[in-house]
Amino acid sequence: MLILKYLITRFTSLMPPLILPENPITLLGMLNRQQIAFFIVALLAWTFDAFDFFTVTLNIIEIATTYNKLPSDITWGITVTLMLRSVGAIIFGIVGDRFGRKWPFIVNIVFYAIVEICTGFCSTYAQFIGVRALFGIAMGGIYGNCAATALEDAPIAARGLLSGLLQQGYALGYLLAAALNLAITNNQRYRWRALFWFGGCPPLLVALWRIFLPETRAFLCVKEARKTNAFAADHQVSAVRAFLSAIRPALAQHWPIFIYLVLMMAGFNFLSHER
Repeated sequence: MLILKYLITRFTSLMPPLILPENPITLLGMLNRQQIAFFIVALLAWTFDAFDFFTVTLNIIEIATTYNKLPSDITWGITVTLMLRSVGAIIFGIVGDRFGRKWPFIVNIVFYAIVEICTGFCSTYAQFIGVRALFGIAMGGIYGNCAATALEDAPIAARGLLSGLLQQGYALGYLLAAALNLAITNNQRYRWRALFWFGGCPPLLVALWRIFLPETRAFLCVKEARKTNAFAADHQVSAVRAFLSAIRPALAQHWPIFIYLVLMMAGFNFLSHER
């Protein structure tokens, strides 16, 4: 009887309690002006990063014709970009956790904006692949910076809604790229190159806006706490060692959730990028 009772109640006990969601307007109303500015600047940075990524996707035939290559050669540039995103995520993640959310974010935006503009100036296929590899590093770093900027200072109750809205910057970037591709690419003599030149300009304005915004309060609290930590206060400790020291307890306690999230995002990207 005990076994039967266990089998009957085990699965129902795993069901999370039903919590009715709050009105999204109410949740957004919790944000103050600074938190709204953080969210918008992060959304714009992620949107125009996606804009650049999909600019290649929308012009595969055009770019292949320019370099006298097969379309599959151009899609290799997309593959290289995606392969190096992990490298960018690690680099800018460590730098962001070590030096703050503001200036690594600004450097990351300027980095991908310059790479985007340079893509339009590539004269050879090798240059194109090299520049897209650099963009992969920049693209890998930007979402972590965007998420930290948009969510760290936001009210806890509103973070779920904001994280979902922030992720839609990826879709918004695609829609903008598709619309402006129709408006720009076939209506001037520089063809696909002009779309990259255009796409690199708005992110620079986003970076300029971020300069006038302060550091996130959450990171300032972390910075203050580090001053009382003898290990983190040692200026001779490398950024990598400080990062590993901070992340080790989190991985030890939450590694199942971490693995689950990695696999879930891998599945999302598989569905998004399969051709």
